[in-house]
Amino acid sequence: MTRASRPCPAARMAETAMSRLHPTRPGSNCTNTQRRHKARGFTFTELLVVVFVLAVLGVFLIPVIAITRSASQSAACLNNLRQIYGGFQEYAKQNGGVYPDPGQTHVSWEQSLRPYVGTQGKFACPADAELFKAVGSSYDWRDTGNAQTTLAGRDLRTVARPGASLAFDALPGWHAKRQLNVIRLDGSAVSVDQDQWFNELETPLDKP
Repeated sequence: MTRASRPCPAARMAETAMSRLHPTRPGSNCTNTQRRHKARGFTFTELLVVVFVLAVLGVFLIPVIAITRSASQSAACLNNLRQIYGGFQEYAKQNGGVYPDPGQTHVSWEQSLRPYVGTQGKFACPADAELFKAVGSSYDWRDTGNAQTTLAGRDLRTVARPGASLAFDALPGWHAKRQLNVIRLDGSAVSVDQDQWFNELETPLDKP
């Protein structure tokens, strides 16, 4: 029998150089098949789990987003009403303490306030998708046609109720069910129940 051939020094040097160039990580003996297995995508079951988690998140997030959006629109609407209140006050200062009377001037109350309010956009509630486009205003004001309850052409010194509503959403329910935003004579901007608002609108202004 011949002796087992021993690697020559040159061969050993080559092996050492190769091991330095491509070192083997401790504890790693993954085969090419294992690497391909690890690189593959999600399994069908894993995809179902992801879809389920996203669906659950959607159930909780969509109402939260809707509430946040409604609150933001209501805040912008109340700010518009404050601007409109300022317009009424400036108009009264320029006209002997009397509010506009469209029946006498034949000009809409919005047009009477435009010099004091500024842009037409102040009359647009963000939650109103139709009315502003149709008539140019999302709001109405206390022009009731009744001498005891109307503010149209009224001298403010004859009003005994500073908490009386001045201007408001033209329709309830834009921000919350059976609610509408209101600006009062004292300058407070609030969201009120539509029945409460209607009862107040029918209360004479000379009664505290």
